Amino acid sequence: MKSLYIIIFLICLASASVIATPQNGETDSLKKLILTANGQVKGNDTTTINRLNKLAEKYYESAPDSTIYFANLAINSAKKLNYTKGIATGNRLLGRVNSFKGNYVNANNNYNISLKLYRQINNQFGISEVYIGLGRVQDFLGNYNQAIKFFEQALVIRKKLRNEIDIANCYAIIGITYDNKGDFNKALDYYFKSLIIDLKLNDQLSAANNYCNIGVVMQHLELYPKALDYFNKANSLWLKLNDKQGISTCYQNIGEVMLAQKQYAKAYNYFKRASATYHELGDEEGISLIYYNIGLYHYYTVNPDSAIYYLNRSLASAIKSNIKYNKAYAYIGLALIYNLEKDYNKAYKYALLAQQTANNLQSTNTRAEATLQLSKALAGLKQFDKAYMQHLLYVSLKDSLKNNESLQKLTSYNLAIAFESNQRKTHQKEAELEQKLAQQRRTNFIYAGIIVIITIMLIVYYNAKRKQLKANALLEIKNKEVLTQADKLNELNVLKDRLISILAHDLRAPLSTLRGLFSLMTDKDITHTEFIEMVPGVFGKLEHTSNFLDTLLFWINSQVDNVEDTTKSFCLYDVVKVELANLEDQFKLKNITPLNRVSAVHTVRADPNSIRIVIHNFLTNAIKFSHQDSTIEASARIENDIVIFTVTDRGIGMTEQQLDKLFNSKVNSQPGTHNEVGTGMGLVFCKDLVEKYNGKIWAKSTLNEGTELSFTLAKNIFNKK
Repeated sequence: MKSLYIIIFLICLASASVIATPQNGETDSLKKLILTANGQVKGNDTTTINRLNKLAEKYYESAPDSTIYFANLAINSAKKLNYTKGIATGNRLLGRVNSFKGNYVNANNNYNISLKLYRQINNQFGISEVYIGLGRVQDFLGNYNQAIKFFEQALVIRKKLRNEIDIANCYAIIGITYDNKGDFNKALDYYFKSLIIDLKLNDQLSAANNYCNIGVVMQHLELYPKALDYFNKANSLWLKLNDKQGISTCYQNIGEVMLAQKQYAKAYNYFKRASATYHELGDEEGISLIYYNIGLYHYYTVNPDSAIYYLNRSLASAIKSNIKYNKAYAYIGLALIYNLEKDYNKAYKYALLAQQTANNLQSTNTRAEATLQLSKALAGLKQFDKAYMQHLLYVSLKDSLKNNESLQKLTSYNLAIAFESNQRKTHQKEAELEQKLAQQRRTNFIYAGIIVIITIMLIVYYNAKRKQLKANALLEIKNKEVLTQADKLNELNVLKDRLISILAHDLRAPLSTLRGLFSLMTDKDITHTEFIEMVPGVFGKLEHTSNFLDTLLFWINSQVDNVEDTTKSFCLYDVVKVELANLEDQFKLKNITPLNRVSAVHTVRADPNSIRIVIHNFLTNAIKFSHQDSTIEASARIENDIVIFTVTDRGIGMTEQQLDKLFNSKVNSQPGTHNEVGTGMGLVFCKDLVEKYNGKIWAKSTLNEGTELSFTLAKNIFNKK
């Protein structure tokens, strides 16, 4: 997919004081003001230098080489006058063109010269523009975290300057970098922040950019009808503005959607139109990606030789311009085709290069696609254990990409935008109503002598007011009833969220394992004998999952219905022993040694199924954040008829801020040492279960040293709540 680096340029242009796309009349007027008939600069003053830079900026979108020409004229003239701002602006424009053409070293030099000069004259807006340029270079090189730091520095300055257009443009740039990084939630957040301002200010160019960006996220999520809706919104605006860069970007993205939907003829038509413009503009990033798309088109239309030819051209273009994102996708494309051609050695070579490049990019989406091809290549080479591990990693990455939070966020922001639109219509209606009321007042003054009519109006108003007061009183009573019902619904909603979190947290792993096993069996990547050997382990996981579901359903009934009390005495050692056995595979994945220091004397009074859930959660959290080849210890001790149970790991630990929030509410779950994901609700759920039996729960942790999770229960004593 088109990663929309070029949109960054469009956004930067939109942040200028004039529209980026040059109007012929305005450009010609500037030329006449500053150039003679033979192309020489008429004068050498600051006004002329500013006009030269302005003309260079106007040409950037349609003719970047002209930007270089006029920016150099401005710099040379400014040096003669020692005009710092003119030199700084000219270098900033040269940096923009150099980064567009892939000359990143020259671009960085231009930007750093410009930054130093802008700081000398304390030109805050110029400084923010340079930060954006420096961030754009890092974005091209795949250094997304560094790019975001530059963009955020620019955003701080622009918020101080309080220019909404500039703030919206900065939001959009940050969103694009998060999009390239594969963090779709943050990308959508920034895109919609920008779009709301664009719609408010009727900034059509920036709105088109954001519509296209949102469409790319929908494309990532495989919501193709939604993606096409946003691409078409963007393209209608770009066609209206005659914006070549935007139109070509949209054609490529629409072509990719057509390709995904197997409409190959339509896809190729869009790719050809996009390719023509990319070559006309000298857009190396676009050229590389369009070769990648055409390569896939040729393979899907049964022309593998042409496919490999175009993918190699894509790779060569990406290497030439040093765009890591494009190199990763060229590698992925070659691995895909060689896998389908059953040339697994070459497929493995390119898949490994793709995964290494994607890891450097820190892009979850790119990592997922590279991991899938690596898994297939390993399976083709009969390295089934490695293939299976890569497949599990692919499933984990793909699941995290399709997190429902993205869709929920999209819905909420769509509603917000609709609200803004309705608000504007409401304000218009209110203005019209005010005009009518003003006219009515003038009429009333003319007929002020008609006392009878005024008296009748007052009586009507008085009666209406009394009815309104009665209605308000009734409405207040109804509101209280609604709030009461809302509280009940909230309680049920909290219960629902907790149940969903447990299902996501503890049932995903065994189901993913089963899915992976049957996937290998379906693709005939393992023999029947290997399948039979793997069945007992998978069956054990399913048996454990079934028991866990029974326990969970029992807890649901205890929350919804008043079921009988199931509290009884039981030994913690037996529960720990069973859970350690059920988690044996997870211990083996990290070569963790579990230690059971609980003994038969540690008997407690509670519901054993509920405490089993707590111990299971403690152990899975310990595994998640433990290092390879470490140990996890389960221990218990007795103090004053209280049994204190503890699970200790020597993993990554937590900060004080994370520790303070651990049992209070839903937290943002951190990835484990092997990038395992969680819901952030498990320990909150455990707190409820322990406190139901008059117990206490807590945690101790030291960053980079490990964590202790503990709870207490009465020993052979049960106090009814």
